[in-house]
Amino acid sequence: MTIGALNHRVAVVTGALGQDGFYLVGTLLAEGSIVHATIRDRSRASELRDLPGAEALTIHELDIADTRASSELIAALRPDEFFNLAGHSSVYESFENPTRTWHTNATAVQGLLEAIRERSPATTFYQSSSTDMFGSIPGQDVIHDESSPFMPQSPYAAAKAAAHMLCDAYRRAFNLRIACGILSNHESRRRPPTFLTRKVVDHVARLRNELAAGREPGSPLRVGNLAAKRDWGYAPDYVGGMIRICRQITARSTVSGSQPEDDVGSNYRDYVLASGQPHAVWQLVDRAYQLAGVPLDWDRSSPDPAAWSARLRQTGDPAVVVDPDLIRPADPTAIGANPRKALEELGWEARRGLDVFLRDMLEVEAPAADGSTRRPQIGPC
Repeated sequence: MTIGALNHRVAVVTGALGQDGFYLVGTLLAEGSIVHATIRDRSRASELRDLPGAEALTIHELDIADTRASSELIAALRPDEFFNLAGHSSVYESFENPTRTWHTNATAVQGLLEAIRERSPATTFYQSSSTDMFGSIPGQDVIHDESSPFMPQSPYAAAKAAAHMLCDAYRRAFNLRIACGILSNHESRRRPPTFLTRKVVDHVARLRNELAAGREPGSPLRVGNLAAKRDWGYAPDYVGGMIRICRQITARSTVSGSQPEDDVGSNYRDYVLASGQPHAVWQLVDRAYQLAGVPLDWDRSSPDPAAWSARLRQTGDPAVVVDPDLIRPADPTAIGANPRKALEELGWEARRGLDVFLRDMLEVEAPAADGSTRRPQIGPC
């Protein structure tokens, strides 16, 4: 169901070449919106220009850390919707460059909010938050929701938490239409190499090719904490949730069958988007190998996950080992999330299971940007 789609709606999407930005631009174009996409690397603009409906797309070269340029863009366009998906999205990279992460994920958001307040107060502003903001308590499995306290355990999570609280403060203080989506991990073939899922899938794809060619399997996959748990989903599903959060006044009315609330800032809420089904890293790895046709035999007999390993069932060669350098002491052990509020109020639900995104990442033919052409089916996990 399309929530509140109107022809000629003007939307801005920052970070449009990222995983979520790409799918969001495709979805908005498909529904008939006029889209202004911001990117930092104009040499890759053709990726967006090739999307269906791109005649309604304008591409802007912009670094959102440049507050003056961002403010001028907002003033010139006065968009109906502004989706902020720009910034550093890698927890790993945030440890490598915490200052840059803070500037793009926190300071830049304050600049955007101020520009909305001063120059386009009728704009609905969507901020992409993260379940990493919640962190975890060692030895405990906690399922978080919209009311859970923040305990960030990485520079990325801390910057996201700061931006999230800024959004809440601006919404309360200035009655602006601001809403945050608190997203769990969501994956697709557009994930960059620094992410765990991409690292696993790329390794498995190379292994599959080596074995098919009759060559040796090579070095095993090296990973960090195999016992860590995350809630993984499929990125195009989450993009649909972002749109519903941005258009939540209409979405809630549609789902409940009641009259819409007043479209004012005080009626906007934040929502957790997750599948509600966490998996351990070792399960993610195991399923990727299975889907590639190279099943594993695991040794998880030790109480210390650092001693866990796996071998290729067909050859006995080492397949997965733990690299101590990849284990971060502050990395949350488990981050679970409860998406019930999004389901009950917005009618949004993510498909469950690892297969839905692993099949997409392991196969060759790419789906459409709105995720609508080839929808992998969820298999047993």
